[in-house]
Amino acid sequence: MKKIVSVIKPFVVNQNVFVYEDGNKIDVLSVPLNDIQNILVNTAIQHEVTDIELIGSKKYLNGIINKIKETEMSQYNEHKLNINIING
Repeated sequence: MKKIVSVIKPFVVNQNVFVYEDGNKIDVLSVPLNDIQNILVNTAIQHEVTDIELIGSKKYLNGIINKIKETEMSQYNEHKLNINIING
């Protein structure tokens, strides 16, 4: 099973995004926070991933999740991503 995991830190410009397959790290990206929604959607499509785990403040991450869903709908006209928040 593949999934994307990222610890989101609000005051850090570049965020690390990890792609895992069966517990093994297969890709690591360093992405700007202001474009994270586009990168997450494109990375999910590239690696054929439907599960994303975001770690951090629930209040802050809810805003990012809304942006991800908007990006997904505007680019692909569908919601395929399952996004879970893990309090960090």
